[in-house]
Amino acid sequence: MDIIPRILTETIKEKQKRGFINLIYGPRRVGKTVLLQQLTKSIGKEQIIWFNGDNQETRDVLSQTSQLLLSGLIKEKKYIIIDEAQRIPNIGLSLKILIDNFPKKIFYVTGSSSLMLSRGLQEPLTGRTIKYHLFPLSTKEMTNEIQKHQIGALLEKQLLYGGYPYLQQLNKAEDKREYLKSLIQDYLFKDVLELKDITSPENLKKLTILLAFQLGSEASLNELANNLGVDVKTVKRYLSLLKQSFVIFELGAFSRNLRKEVVKSKKYYFWDLGIRNALIDQFLPTDVRPDTGQLWENFLASERIKKHEYQRRPRQYYFWRTYEQAEVDWIEGKGGKIEAYKFKWKQKKSFTPKLFWETYQVKAKTISKENYLDFTNAAPKMT
Repeated sequence: MDIIPRILTETIKEKQKRGFINLIYGPRRVGKTVLLQQLTKSIGKEQIIWFNGDNQETRDVLSQTSQLLLSGLIKEKKYIIIDEAQRIPNIGLSLKILIDNFPKKIFYVTGSSSLMLSRGLQEPLTGRTIKYHLFPLSTKEMTNEIQKHQIGALLEKQLLYGGYPYLQQLNKAEDKREYLKSLIQDYLFKDVLELKDITSPENLKKLTILLAFQLGSEASLNELANNLGVDVKTVKRYLSLLKQSFVIFELGAFSRNLRKEVVKSKKYYFWDLGIRNALIDQFLPTDVRPDTGQLWENFLASERIKKHEYQRRPRQYYFWRTYEQAEVDWIEGKGGKIEAYKFKWKQKKSFTPKLFWETYQVKAKTISKENYLDFTNAAPKMT
């Protein structure tokens, strides 16, 4: 199967600047190494030096902070690539030495968790990095080479199995399920546990499963803590670790502090629905499962963030709800203005809660299967 071109490739090429390190975050197996190959596809091999942080030899040589040694490694190369840099001790200081001495060279550095920032990368490289986030395949990437009539079948697969690149090579549903379960076993929690010493790894996994069952619902920290038998501080720490390792993301409540508006609640979503479904071992088709609406909500939320991130157009994201259960699923804020959306799996007429309209003078647009391609920035070929 042909490798799917990643949108982030062109974004990085367009935004990269001399004297800055291109720092690419993303979970394991999401395609960071392939992205690096796409970035350097048209560059002569003699111009590139490639380091892999999974190799002991790389860790040994790049963890040293000798200017003479480091300079000798790269002085004849124009492009310096460091893959899985979070595994290299002192990598922040080593990179500072290199970028200070060779500001005209191009540096591409990848990492599997934002823990890289706390392993000595942030302080030495303050103001010297351009950060990017590589996600599982987006709808735009997956629909780039298919016909419009094929999109319905693709959407079902996205909701059940997510967007990890290797899945696109697997045709059997059983193989897809086994691959996702192996990702959880071999990478997901191992990477999270590398972030910090955790006395009870099982509680971390239980919390992730609880969030999977509560997908798109407001999560009570006290309730989560009671279910796990731990204190709220521990739940907050675990949630932070899951966010740092790109398992989940959170959505806060939007409010002007009206008495009727929910203010402090948060919702949690998964960056990849295949991971979520594998955690609870639920791969039934969307037409017979009770959580299809939740899958749709999560899918649209993550796809919308991918769209804006790849376009380098940051937004603030919220949900809105009153204590009387009036709700807007998705609010985007930028420059003091907001846009509002309601997510409906089946087509329904757009409806804006009365209090929301009276307070913010913004109508909520409904996103359904009929118009989601515009919302996710996907443009399939016409038949």
